[in-house]
Amino acid sequence: MLNNKTYLLQFSVVFISCIVLSFGLSRINSRYLSTAHFWIPTLFFALTTWGINAVLIKGDKNSKEFVFKALAMSMARLLVCLVLVLIYSRVNKPEALAFACHFMIQYLLFAVFEISFLLKYIKQPVK
Repeated sequence: MLNNKTYLLQFSVVFISCIVLSFGLSRINSRYLSTAHFWIPTLFFALTTWGINAVLIKGDKNSKEFVFKALAMSMARLLVCLVLVLIYSRVNKPEALAFACHFMIQYLLFAVFEISFLLKYIKQPVK
């Protein structure tokens, strides 16, 4: 298993970087980026990434079930993302485009982090 302190440090750096990036982008006077709710996607992806990685490292990484679990969780998160963006777009139409753009940016950043974590985890020798 990856060193827990290393993972926490990397996760914290990614989370703080993403929240700072979203905050900076939300201050740009553009209909594509200016939103007061920039923090919602960051918090959502931080919690889901943390949860998915916690569930995945508890199982056997050499089984076929690991791959199916990883894909199923990623697909479930994507579905929840679509539902959240749809709900937000119905509730707050003026900021819907900016919120969706922040959601996409955060999705990409956290997906890169999650994939890099899982690749490091899979490549570790089994003890």
